[in-house]
Amino acid sequence: MVQKVLRGRGKLMKVAELMDKLNMKKPLLVCGDRLAGVFAEKASGVEFAHFKGYHPNPDYADCAAGAAMYREQGCDGLISLGGGSAMDTAKAIKAMLIAENEEKALQSVLPDEAVLPHIAIPGTAGTGAEATQIAVVYVDNQKVSISHPALLPEGIVLDAALLDTLPEYHKKACALDALCQGVESYWAKAATDESQVHAYLAVIGVLDNIRAYLAGDIHAAEAMLEASYRSGRAIQISRTTAAHAMSYQITKKLGLAHGHACMLTLPVLWDYMIDYADALPALMDLAQKMRLGSEYMGSRLLAGLLIDLGMEPEFMPDEDTLDALADSVNVERLGNHPMPLTRDELKKIYRRAFTRRAGADRQVCIDLWKYYGK
Repeated sequence: MVQKVLRGRGKLMKVAELMDKLNMKKPLLVCGDRLAGVFAEKASGVEFAHFKGYHPNPDYADCAAGAAMYREQGCDGLISLGGGSAMDTAKAIKAMLIAENEEKALQSVLPDEAVLPHIAIPGTAGTGAEATQIAVVYVDNQKVSISHPALLPEGIVLDAALLDTLPEYHKKACALDALCQGVESYWAKAATDESQVHAYLAVIGVLDNIRAYLAGDIHAAEAMLEASYRSGRAIQISRTTAAHAMSYQITKKLGLAHGHACMLTLPVLWDYMIDYADALPALMDLAQKMRLGSEYMGSRLLAGLLIDLGMEPEFMPDEDTLDALADSVNVERLGNHPMPLTRDELKKIYRRAFTRRAGADRQVCIDLWKYYGK
């Protein structure tokens, strides 16, 4: 399925045209109150039902409520507006609507030819969820990934004007999510030539534009939104690796935003992989694509970016928390990571991720990012 994509500032006002192409008359709009107001203003004349009853980490019960509203309101399509939570919720609602029952929806047993269009409109530059077929939801506090080609949104609107009012921390964390997805996709075992092209565009798109984006440059915002979309295209093919797997409980236990949590472990994982022969070629290639002279600079550049953004870890979790973080990662599900990791290694990586760099090493990281691209 080839997604229909509208790009450019102000394109939200053209969403009715995209709805017509997808034969959508009355969508269920999945988003918060503020963005629902923006949608009503920009897409004037569009009739919709509004579903806002979902959590930042979508709960499957919330999605069931959304599916019930869809039926009650006589909707004929979905529009998700916002970050990954809104888009994942909409995908899970779709899974519930087209599956034979809830059990099959959770098992990703869905019909291939179901006609229920979904337009995804990212309100952040980070998750790339508009370009993936995966919905992450929680059932009894356990993460479940529903994945099926039928859940890939049929339409996308990339309107960078939606990024203008985001809080600064949110902008930073989302940008780091896109960067992490690009890096992880590039080195993933399941990477292909196509996914690495998208991953490269995501990584360079973030690195080259994040400064200007955070300074308010509207053209950089468009580039960041495109980089986020490319990161989604990349992981749709390759999936993510250890940094993402290790991030979820950092978010749940310590409250850090998802992208921030991913970036804490990413430089440490890069350093770990340098001594693993099978992973080294991908690191060398990625470092060259990032315009770095050596694979040893990759982790330091990423650490320097984290320092510059003021997003270094503020404290070291206690031993019980480190143990809980390490225990939360299923090592058998890390098969896409370039090197095997044991539970004890995961704990060491968590410990190093929460240790601030110091001395000469810290200054190298700062200088490498300070002069990157100049």
